Amino acid sequence: MPDIRTILIVKLSAMGDVVHALPAVTYLREAAPAAEIHWAVDTRFAELLEGNPGIAKVVSLPIREWKGRPGSPATWREVRSAMEALRGGKYDLAIDLQGNIKSGVVTYLSGAPLRYGFPREAARERQNLWFTNRHPPAVEEDRHVTRKMLRVASAPFGGEFLLDDIKGEVANTPEEIGSAERLLFDALPGAAPRLAIHPGTTWNTKRMDPAFWAGTVRLLRGGFPSMGTFLSWGTDREREECLAIRYLAGERVALLPRLGYKALAAVYRACGHMIGPDTGPLHLAAVVGAKTVSVFRGSDGRYAAPVGPDHRFLQAPLPCTACQIKGDKVCPRDAECRATIKAAEVAAAMAEFLSGSGGASTGGKAP
Repeated sequence: MPDIRTILIVKLSAMGDVVHALPAVTYLREAAPAAEIHWAVDTRFAELLEGNPGIAKVVSLPIREWKGRPGSPATWREVRSAMEALRGGKYDLAIDLQGNIKSGVVTYLSGAPLRYGFPREAARERQNLWFTNRHPPAVEEDRHVTRKMLRVASAPFGGEFLLDDIKGEVANTPEEIGSAERLLFDALPGAAPRLAIHPGTTWNTKRMDPAFWAGTVRLLRGGFPSMGTFLSWGTDREREECLAIRYLAGERVALLPRLGYKALAAVYRACGHMIGPDTGPLHLAAVVGAKTVSVFRGSDGRYAAPVGPDHRFLQAPLPCTACQIKGDKVCPRDAECRATIKAAEVAAAMAEFLSGSGGASTGGKAP
């Protein structure tokens, strides 16, 4: 391996995927301590990387804006400027952790002589292999997405890593943490313990009904009467879901304002506990240290759920679980699938975490 002075990570989107890739920074800091690490990311998610002590530069690319005005003179000017900026990085090594055509193009345009990416069987789009020139073989035990990405990131340095020892990081300033504490206190003074819920997600097959989340809150409040629940959201549809949950769940439930990623990270850090479906905010909560219980239906918890002793996930037990039916598509067995996961199961799993949080409890586990 030649001397590596500058490394470009290419992981453009989306929120949860960027968070899953963060352990690669931790790994590279240890494997190549003298190297400067840059990260190319869609502008929408650049905030997640700001302040990360392992990242010397965030290369922010307004990809969604470019897609919205293809062929316009402004787009071409911005693309040329971005290409020049990438070339100016004089990268020795580029690591594509996304595996599609877009990320492959960015990796190629970096000019790095060594361009590592996923092998054919692991790439999201096979055309990605046109733009990378090193493809470490897939390893059967790499079921989880973070392991798959670390396999690629570690390949230039021998390919060995221990996932349990490699954590990602989203940085918060003291000011952001202080603002989060004030927000939570003003919303529900004296709440202890604190629980965050983010019910929204982009696939219908990942969602649960508002009654499910509200039922979980009511069960938990039976064992933790001083518990405060904080509902986060990012779209108008998600806000409506949160309003329904607040109405059904009853007392000591607060609807948060819409927050940016760093503010949201600080809120989850201050709450310390979160429940939700497979969604970007779930993974954000996990990376900042919140204990999580998550629900997986259309996606695969063994592939994407937060890992470690502070995290639990429930997978729908139907034989067709993890069906990968994406977006607004509706599965004909959707109602049946939702019914296989019970609010009592989520409440019992979270109660184990809350019991150790120092919050008042009259009965420990929720029934």
